[in-house]
Formats: sequence, structure tokens, C-alpha cells
Amino acid sequence: MFSETAEIYDAIYAFKDYGRESLKIRQLIARERPGARTILDIACGTGEHARFLSTDFEVDGIDLDPKFVEIARAKNPAGRFWVADMRAFQLEKRYDVVQCLFSSIGYLLTAEDTIAALTCFRTHLAPGGVILVEPWLSPEEYKPGWQHMITVDEPDLKVCRMSVPERIGDVSILHFHYLIATNEGVRRAEEVHRLALVPTEQMASHFEAAGLRCVFDSVGLSDRGLFIARPLDGR
Repeated sequence: MFSETAEIYDAIYAFKDYGRESLKIRQLIARERPGARTILDIACGTGEHARFLSTDFEVDGIDLDPKFVEIARAKNPAGRFWVADMRAFQLEKRYDVVQCLFSSIGYLLTAEDTIAALTCFRTHLAPGGVILVEPWLSPEEYKPGWQHMITVDEPDLKVCRMSVPERIGDVSILHFHYLIATNEGVRRAEEVHRLALVPTEQMASHFEAAGLRCVFDSVGLSDRGLFIARPLDGR
């Protein structure tokens, strides 16, 4: 999804407090799965959550973008990171915690794909494990039409990313326009991101269809909420 801008992703999201979020994850794990040692980070991005969590856990990850996986591997040499689709992957290991953060689940635009992914999460869960999923916005929370801009001002990198969010039905559309300046010159880039707008109750039903029971924390890690799920059979 960020193939045009993977190398500047961390600079763009420098405002995001991964350290604080990772502290919350530690607290959640201590409450929900005491003694947990292993984490699988789905849609791991550049591996920033993994970087903070790897001081206490063995963290592996998957992502659809090969450039992200390359960056995540460099940051987290102790972990294993693969290019894989969250809807259909098969690893040899099961994990105490399976997490999918920063609203990455929203990129799955249909109920079928979401249920397939959650089922895959469940099959990679160790006995007694817990699943953490940070959702995208619900239809009521999403506000199309407001102008949004992020800038980066570093000695060797200047970036301006602008967008005006749109909506078609229950799909949010984020059309990012970039101006990127380095010592080699200025270039333009564009990306279109589509994320499903799913009501909380409907998302909870997807968990159930995947053989999971969940509770919803309306605040979560970054005010987007967090689903905390376990297998329906209690294993």
C-alpha cells in the first residue's frame, strides 16, 4: 500500500508514539495473557511496534509490502519477518499473542476477507493466547471532506503529504499526494488507500464467524478502539 513511500514512512509517522502504544500492549498482555513470550505482528509495517516490544518478547511479523518487510528485518534482526497476505498465510509457529494494529484490518473491504483473516489469526494462536485487533473508523466516525496535511522537515528530507478524504458507500478513500525533496531533487508520488467502514457490532460478528469471542475496548491504543479476542472453544 505504501510502495511509493516506504522509505519515508517512519518520517511521516514520527508523530505516532509507538513507545507509549507498546507500553499499553505490555499492560494488556500482562492482564490478558500472563507469561506470554511470543508475538506475531500482522501487517507489521516497518516494524516499529516490534522494535519496542522485542525487549520483552520474541516478535515475528508479516506484511504485504516487501519494502516494509525489508525495513522491519533490519530493525529487528532477532525476529523473523515474511511477505504474506493476512487473509491466507501459513507459518510453522503458533504465538501467545497475535496482533494487527494501526487499523490495518480496514484494508480488507469485504466480510469474507475479514473473516478469512481472523480465521488465519486464530489458527496461529497458541493455547491460551489472545488476539488484539485495532479497527479502522466506523461509518459514524469517518468525516470525509476535511483537508489533511502532514509535513516532514529534516536536514536531508522535506515532505508534504496532502489529502482530502472521500467516501463511496462504506469505503473510505484516502488519496495521498506527496511532494518529496531530497538532495537528489524533488519528486511527486501518489497513493490511493481504501479502507472499509465497519460498525463495531458488525466487526464483532466477523470475529464470531471466525470462531472467536471478543470484547471491545472503545479507547484502545490510540482512541480508535481495540478488539480483544480468544477462540470460542476456549483453547
